[in-house]
Amino acid sequence: MSDQNVWHSHRVRVRFQDVDAAGIVFFARVFDLFHDAYVEALRAHGIDLARVLDARTWAAPLTACDAKFRRPMRFGDELRVDIRAELVGRDLVLRYSVRAASDGASEHASGTTTHAFVDRATFARIEPPEELRVALRSAAE
Repeated sequence: MSDQNVWHSHRVRVRFQDVDAAGIVFFARVFDLFHDAYVEALRAHGIDLARVLDARTWAAPLTACDAKFRRPMRFGDELRVDIRAELVGRDLVLRYSVRAASDGASEHASGTTTHAFVDRATFARIEPPEELRVALRSAAE
């Protein structure tokens, strides 16, 4: 993933509770890495997810997700989670790349999450909120 396409980059250190008995990141924890990076990306682009959820106007539940594992991640590893984001129709598609924070040369994991936008009161599909459209445009400039 080239840096010019990155919407947000988030640094994290693998925590002890993230690894399994084999000493590597438990597979489901990769989705925690993705989600934490997503929340931080929203915050960095002016969208406070806690405020959005408190206002009960919209939500962005997952409709699909996947992950690929290429290299082990171990307790204490410093990682960088890069996100590319785009609107595809009414869905937000986020593509993640997890790399060593030190050099970013080798990819440890990658994945995609797809989010629909819904009205919190009715759970009916809605268009992507304008504040998200602005956040995506600001990253492209």
